[in-house]
Amino acid sequence: MIEPMRLAPPLVRELAAEAGFELVRFGPPGPGPHAQRFATWLEAGRAGEMQYLHANRARIQDPVGTWAPSAQAAIALAHDYGGPAIGLEGGGRIARYAGGRDYHRYLGLGVEKLRVRLEKEGVPWGSIKIGTDAVPLLERAIAVQAGIGFLAKSAGVISPTLGPWLLLSELLVPFELPFDGPAPGSCGTCTKCLEACPTGAITAPFEVDARRCLSYTTIELRGAIPRELRAKHGEWLFGCDICLEVCPFADRGRISALAERPANLKPHPVTETWTLVGLLDLDAARYESEWVGTAMRRATREGLRRNAAVVLGNLGNAAALPALARAVADADPVLRAHAAWSLGRIAGGKRILDDRLPRELDANVVEEIRMALAQV
Repeated sequence: MIEPMRLAPPLVRELAAEAGFELVRFGPPGPGPHAQRFATWLEAGRAGEMQYLHANRARIQDPVGTWAPSAQAAIALAHDYGGPAIGLEGGGRIARYAGGRDYHRYLGLGVEKLRVRLEKEGVPWGSIKIGTDAVPLLERAIAVQAGIGFLAKSAGVISPTLGPWLLLSELLVPFELPFDGPAPGSCGTCTKCLEACPTGAITAPFEVDARRCLSYTTIELRGAIPRELRAKHGEWLFGCDICLEVCPFADRGRISALAERPANLKPHPVTETWTLVGLLDLDAARYESEWVGTAMRRATREGLRRNAAVVLGNLGNAAALPALARAVADADPVLRAHAAWSLGRIAGGKRILDDRLPRELDANVVEEIRMALAQV
């Protein structure tokens, strides 16, 4: 049996590659100077309603001191998920990472496979801590320090070889590894991501206000999307890829060069069988039976329906009026409010709003209807 403290770095890299990861780097097990940047960002209120970040602040800033006391190094991992855009027929774009099978599942299986192999090589059972975007860690900080890529002005991570389409994972391990150090390259003078962001969420290089980011408002935010941001959502139903699409490194990934997507990145069946109009009528039973195995469940059924209403309003297609008429009378007041907003943007929506206004009892929805009527 190999002593854990002397586990050969080439073996670790080989095992990580066998587990399905394109990039494998070694670095410190904590976020380093990024911990203070996170604290400043959190205290500025830029996390919005993501209270779990506040609740896990100590662990996020100091994982070794609070969660992985035996960790001496981090094995930082990255998986390329680039490729063609993904969306629903007739409109409704989906961030590429969420268009296929839930990445938490296949990344989790890969990380677990690597952990088991390391334990077979002599690492004490239970001494390795793992993350796959499902535990509170500053994954990007760990990845940057290990050399997976450099920190982008969009606050993402860009690999000089694979580009920005990276899903990150990590193992905090109780043995020493030679740190790889920072990756070469930088954004240089490029500011394309700042200029392209539709809501101005990238407030400065390396700084993102989550409250304005479409990846927050379409996924994490519960309740109403701020009115001033709705039109800026464009066709985005779930997440947003704009800052990645405009990046000069965007076409470097392995997946972009393949003729066919790998199995784990093939579009989920819901992307081929559902439409925005259909989503407005999505009931709990079909959500539980058909919308399984997709990361889009993070938005919840209510959030997906709300987002669909907004996108339909932005598309302005009169064919959606019957579905929006049903939505503005739905039991969910959040959906009713967003359906009202959309009806105010589509020719022919005024009649539906006029009919609904005297029947509406929710004060917030009444206000939405009146504001929508004022813009018809």
